[in-house]
Amino acid sequence: MGDIYACAVNQVGPGAGARTELFQVDLRGVVEILSQHLYSSSRVFLRELLQNARDAIVARAGDGAAADSAPRGLIRVAVEDEAIVVEDNGIGLDAGEMRALLATIGASSKRADLERVQEDFLGRFGIGLLSCFLIADTVEVVSRSARTEDAPTVRWVGASDGTYEITAAPEPLSRPGSRVVVRPRPEERAWANPRRLTRVAREFARYLDTPIDVDTAGVPLRVSTATPPEALDAETRARLCAETFGFDPLTTVRIDVPLLGVRGVAFVTPEETSSARRGGDVVHSRGMLVANDNTQLAPDWAYFARLIVDAGTLPLTASRESLQETNLTREAAAAVGEQIQRHVEELARSHPDTFRLFVGAHAVGLRAMALTDPSMFAFMYDHLRFGTSRGERTLRQLVAGTDAEPPARVVHPVLSPGQFRALAPLARHHDLVLIDASHVHEPQLLARLDESDVDVVVRHLDLETFVDAAAPASDRRLAASIEGLVAGVLPGHRAQVVDLGVESVAALELGADDEWHPEASGTSGWGSVLGGIAAPWEPAGPRLVLNVASPAVRALDGALPDDVAAQAVRALHVLGRLHAGQTLTDDDHLLLGDSLSALITAATGTGTSKGRS
Repeated sequence: MGDIYACAVNQVGPGAGARTELFQVDLRGVVEILSQHLYSSSRVFLRELLQNARDAIVARAGDGAAADSAPRGLIRVAVEDEAIVVEDNGIGLDAGEMRALLATIGASSKRADLERVQEDFLGRFGIGLLSCFLIADTVEVVSRSARTEDAPTVRWVGASDGTYEITAAPEPLSRPGSRVVVRPRPEERAWANPRRLTRVAREFARYLDTPIDVDTAGVPLRVSTATPPEALDAETRARLCAETFGFDPLTTVRIDVPLLGVRGVAFVTPEETSSARRGGDVVHSRGMLVANDNTQLAPDWAYFARLIVDAGTLPLTASRESLQETNLTREAAAAVGEQIQRHVEELARSHPDTFRLFVGAHAVGLRAMALTDPSMFAFMYDHLRFGTSRGERTLRQLVAGTDAEPPARVVHPVLSPGQFRALAPLARHHDLVLIDASHVHEPQLLARLDESDVDVVVRHLDLETFVDAAAPASDRRLAASIEGLVAGVLPGHRAQVVDLGVESVAALELGADDEWHPEASGTSGWGSVLGGIAAPWEPAGPRLVLNVASPAVRALDGALPDDVAAQAVRALHVLGRLHAGQTLTDDDHLLLGDSLSALITAATGTGTSKGRS
């Protein structure tokens, strides 16, 4: 690795003295780049050594004569004389390969004689060994090639100043393979601790297919070859989820995308979580850890799921701490999303109790995601239930109809839960469909439904529809008496007494008609404008519609004392505003309080009242 890589000057081109020279690379600068800009932590040196050792074992198994003598692959990690040692019984290296592979940044045996098995290698960037300089000033590799019988054992020692030397090893290896020795700098000696190495090696290589033993006080402790999550039983998967993510899963989804080799498990949290950003997933690549907080292998709408998944053949970034943003990665995430969605849909069909728990926990987030994600909007349309005047229904059930109900061609969102409860019986009586849209995101979802190609119209609820459909009061004397009472108690209000056909709605207050209607004069154009200027006009005040089907309204007959009847009218006025979905003012609250107090006092006989004449 010379201090400066400046080699191989070649004569090129027609001009005299024209030369092509290699780039000059300062090794210290490269290591600084690795530590500050490529790797998130110096602990990656252990991952790089483990994956290089595993690659050497794979290479030996796929390399002709070397494969014939290959024993079962094994990697050993130990601390010897305050140095970290990683040994393997893989294919090994000779002196020429050491020069070509260990001393050249960017070199990789996978691009040369080992291309036959490169698709199964973990390391792909030829910079793994340099990561050891994150914690050490020297790295020693002792190796014996398995390609040649009785191959010599050679020793390569590289230094952080960019120099290296290759010599015959003072002590030959008894069998083919490699032994890497990393002696940490004083400030990094905490790494030369078997317990720490065990923890980090298990985190990195828990699911690696090659046996890895860490020597702890002379006793080998296996840290790899664990059963992958998708092969565990339900109880063990649940324990793994609790250990990894801190919750007991409501349900688990087996992930399998065979064409890309992506496999694992998605765990659905039973509690409400933020839909603003998905929690990170644990992602491996062929058994080696990539990241604990990756968000690339599931769509954003699946915020309620956390994954432990192997990325298979998906390409990694140079740091091996993330996946490359490619079409394959996006296709894998879409496939994972489809599998999660199918699982939730199956819950709706086969496990309704679990599905209700799922919707109860995640309804707000599902609605939020449905506003921006077409797949989640389709899921919401099919599965999320809304309160409607027909009962709890999905939007699909409303629009398509059922055996007992016709399709709804027009639906009316109601933004106040109190108004919805009051008007739902009235809507059923008149064959109108109301939807309780008082929950967060529901008005926007219904607006999007109106813009979709679904055969339904989402229309603002016009209370005049109910009034126009109402029957006139059959008792005209009673109606006239009530209208006169309202005129005396609520100056500026108009009163209309009708029969709405149900008892649940005593009153509706419709807004004031303060618009000038030129068509009423029978003229048009400038003539209508000029005529309107001259014509006397006064805006019509609010209209209080009273329903004689309600016992409370019928009680306004002349038998009530005057002050009690007046307070009852005032209370019905406030109730009519509530039923109309209007916001009560401070005066309304005071009026309602005074009315209730007077009515309760009258009912208990503690006050004096004067009868109506």
